[in-house]
Amino acid sequence: MTLLQKYIHAVKQELPQAQKEDIGRELQANILDQLDAIQEQTGREATEQEVAGVLEKLGHPAQVAARYSPVTPLVSSELMPAYKLVINYVLGLALLLHTLKSAMVFLQAEHYKISQALMQLIYGFIDQATMIFTSVTIAFYLAAKSGMLSTWGNNRNWRAQDLSEQEYDWQKIRGSDILTDLSSCGFMLLLIWHKFWMSDASLQQLRVDFSPAIASYLPWMRALLLCSVAFYIWCAIQPVWSKLKLQLNIVQNTMYAALFFFFSQLDALIHNIGLPAILDLQRLDRGIRLACFAYVLYLLYECVRDGRRLQQLGSVHVGTRLTD
Repeated sequence: MTLLQKYIHAVKQELPQAQKEDIGRELQANILDQLDAIQEQTGREATEQEVAGVLEKLGHPAQVAARYSPVTPLVSSELMPAYKLVINYVLGLALLLHTLKSAMVFLQAEHYKISQALMQLIYGFIDQATMIFTSVTIAFYLAAKSGMLSTWGNNRNWRAQDLSEQEYDWQKIRGSDILTDLSSCGFMLLLIWHKFWMSDASLQQLRVDFSPAIASYLPWMRALLLCSVAFYIWCAIQPVWSKLKLQLNIVQNTMYAALFFFFSQLDALIHNIGLPAILDLQRLDRGIRLACFAYVLYLLYECVRDGRRLQQLGSVHVGTRLTD
């Protein structure tokens, strides 16, 4: 068996049965044309080294077979936008639920080890994400094979009028930002409502609790957090910053800044229920107040940022009206 015959045979082994002979003949004719060109240039038959050079230039037999008969991907290019959308939303929902579940476990733990809680959160989510990624990919592959997703993937019902107005890149609200905000609100609600969902045994094991000075303001905090959850869900449904969304975000961030600034000025935010002697309650309380004040500064920065973005949107709309 010559080197050319070995090559053709190796390529045919990678092809479907129905295409082997046709593609094999086509490939052989292509290679023979190249060898004939060498013979015309040199006036002699191509040597084995020259034949090997031609074959190596074509590529590995498996790569050549893939060019002639491409492998069907698990998710086709037509379905890729829908696939990415489903993956992002399902992974985002799983991260949110897993974060809240880990927060509940952390709040009920006898020993507060933040590093251990973070490691459990990360490894737990990786385990869930692997299962979700595999399940969604298999579901899309089987649905595409059966033709169930052909209409969805072609986006036949889309309308140009439905396109959102986006003058700036920052107007696109990232899913990671929405998930971070929802997770933060969920954790704060769990923290404030701990007496409603914790068991009696867990409540008896609490080391610290909110001081009476801050407890009277928690209903206001709870109402604001519930409004924020509704706002972020709206942002998830329509992930584009508009003038109204920016205005509402400035209002809620201003209210959060006012509350947390007030918290940072209180003499005591927590009181001791059974804190180990190794921990200084005053030092812990001072650290929480400093964290509240730092958060106030961050919220003020966001208010200034959103104010500038409002001005940008306003100038765009004015310019559009003048042009019209």
